[in-house]
Amino acid sequence: MSHEAEIILNQVHVVKLDIVLWTGAKKLRENDLVLGDGSKLPPDELAYLGTKRTCDREVVKIFSTIKKKAESICLETGTRFLGGFANPIVQIPDITKKLDDLAKDFAVARDEFIANYDSYIDDWVKKHPEFAIAIRNAVEPASSVKAKLRFDYVVYRVSMPSSVPNNDPANVIVDQSLVRRTISLSEQLFHEISVEASRVLENSFYDKREYVTARTLNAFRKMRDKLDSLGFLDHRVMPVVNRIDAVLDALPSSPPYNGIAYQTLCNLAHLLSDADKVKRYGEGHLSGSFTDTDEEIEDESQSIVVTSAPSPVDTQSTDELLEYDETIGYEEYMSGFTEEAAPVVINTAAVETLESDLFVPAPVVINPTVSAADEVPVSEIIVPMPVELFELSNDSSWF
Repeated sequence: MSHEAEIILNQVHVVKLDIVLWTGAKKLRENDLVLGDGSKLPPDELAYLGTKRTCDREVVKIFSTIKKKAESICLETGTRFLGGFANPIVQIPDITKKLDDLAKDFAVARDEFIANYDSYIDDWVKKHPEFAIAIRNAVEPASSVKAKLRFDYVVYRVSMPSSVPNNDPANVIVDQSLVRRTISLSEQLFHEISVEASRVLENSFYDKREYVTARTLNAFRKMRDKLDSLGFLDHRVMPVVNRIDAVLDALPSSPPYNGIAYQTLCNLAHLLSDADKVKRYGEGHLSGSFTDTDEEIEDESQSIVVTSAPSPVDTQSTDELLEYDETIGYEEYMSGFTEEAAPVVINTAAVETLESDLFVPAPVVINPTVSAADEVPVSEIIVPMPVELFELSNDSSWF
C-alpha cells in the first residue's frame, strides 16, 4: 500500500487556496436590541443572539463569487486532498494561470469596494435608520477591511517521509496516516462525481422536460475530463470514462437531444450519481446495464469481490432506473461504437490489506445550545428586526 501511495503522490501536486473574505457580519449585542418592559434575553450559555450586518451583502458578494470560481478551477481536473486540491502535475501551469487571473479580478474588486466603503456604510444606515447606532458602533476602518480581504494560493508536493528511521514509531504513524489519505483519493473522486451527477439529474432530468441542452452535455464532459485526468488513482476510473465517451459519441451532432438520446443520458447520470455503482461498473460487475442489483462473481477462483469503503455521503437510489437492455431502440442507437471491456484484474495484496474502517463517515454532532435556542420566545423583542440586517447564528466565533 505504501508503494501504491508513493506512485500516486509522484503524479500530483496540491493547490491550497488562501482566500479570506469579509462579509460585514458582526456579533449582535444586547444593547443593539430594544426590549419591552419586563422582557429579558436568555443567557449566553443558552442561546446566541446572532449577527448584524454593517453593509449590504450584495456589495461584497463578488468576493465569494471569485472564491467559488477558484475552487471550481481546482476541481476541474483535481480532487480535495489534505485541505487543498490534488491535481495532476501536468495541469498545474494551466491552473496557476487561471488563479492568477482571478487574483487580479479580486484585487480590482477589493480596491473598488474600499474606495466606496464609506458610502456603502452610509447607504446601509439610511436603509435601516432605527438601527443606525448599532450599525455605526460595529463599523471597521476601511484599512482594516482591506487587510482582511486576501486572495492567494500555494502549490506544493506531498511525499512519503524518509528522514525518520523506519523503526521509529513516529515514522510508522506518519506513514500509515499519509498512505490512508492518499489511497482514499479515489473515494473522494467518486464522491465528487456523484455529487455533480446528482446536480445534473436535479437540474436537467427531474424537471419533467423530455430533452437536454448542450449545457447538460458540457456537464457530462467536465465529469469525463475530471475522471480522465485522475485515472491513475484507481483502475476502476477508465472504464467509466470509456462509457461516458461511448454515450457522448453516439449522440446526434446537434440538438435536440430527446427520445433515446435523452433516456441514455438520463441512465448515464443515474450511474454517475451513485458512487458505489460507479465503482462496481469500473470493476466489471455491471455488464451492459447500470442497474444490476448486487451480485457475486460466479467464478470466485478467477475474480475477487472488493468490498468498497462507505461512501462519504448517502447517494440517491437508482433501483427504479431503466436498464439499457430494456430501453426501446437502444441496440440500434448504440451500434455506432465498441465499448472496451472493464478490467477485472485486481491487486490481491492491496485488497487483502485494505481496511474497511479507512473511510468511516464523521459522526454528526448536535450543539445542544443551538437546539435550546429554538425555545426562546422571539416575541419578547419588541422592535422588528429586518432579516437582511440581523441573522440568527449558531456560531460562537466572531469577527
